[in-house]
Amino acid sequence: MSAISINNLNKSFVNGREISKVLKNINLDVEEGEFISIMGPSGCGKSTLLYLLGGLDQPTSGTVSINGTDLAKLSEKKLCEMRNNKIGFVFQFYNLVPNLSVEDNIALPLMIAGKKRSTYAKRIEEVLDIIGMKDKRKLTPRELSGGQQQRVAIARALVFDPDIIFLDEPIGNLDSKTGMKIMELFREINRKYGKTIVQVTHSEEAALYGTKLVRVRDGQIESVAKIDANGKTTEVDARMVG
Repeated sequence: MSAISINNLNKSFVNGREISKVLKNINLDVEEGEFISIMGPSGCGKSTLLYLLGGLDQPTSGTVSINGTDLAKLSEKKLCEMRNNKIGFVFQFYNLVPNLSVEDNIALPLMIAGKKRSTYAKRIEEVLDIIGMKDKRKLTPRELSGGQQQRVAIARALVFDPDIIFLDEPIGNLDSKTGMKIMELFREINRKYGKTIVQVTHSEEAALYGTKLVRVRDGQIESVAKIDANGKTTEVDARMVG
């Protein structure tokens, strides 16, 4: 079973009398443990696609299934539970609470979900270790660099131990050197911890940290390529992967 299955996905927006077709008949399967990079020019629909995959928006037609479950058939409560427990999000902007410490920012999803923080004490330690910031747990975001703030955002996304992590331009606010260190961390999370990752990025260099490259243009999949361990791509027939 695919971790994510996308079938005949369409998304349109109505603006007055005009209908804008943002996504057109998208078909793709994301296998468990893959690291998919979605690339394309601004306005091509890649961020809209990511939000549909994460259940943050609903398609006009077609389906998105996660672990065999059609998101459209879930109640809002069940969808929220899935987003809390099975899915993690990392965005371009870190969205940290300025007056909370590193560990409090990481624990924020637990508090929002009404979970006892003490129950997750070990997990908080684990994610602090993954991002390499145990020694900075008491600092606030204003005392951290941009790269460190993004690491905290990554830890926050990992705290529930999700199966899938969605990344929306995760290094868009970082300089090149810092950004590549963050991409190395994502690759480690993918390989060492077996997390399925789907990222949207403008950066070709960042995209090559994945295992598959999906290029989107004018709301459609233009090409799909496998990425080997050396960052070389081999194009495959999009119809063979979804």
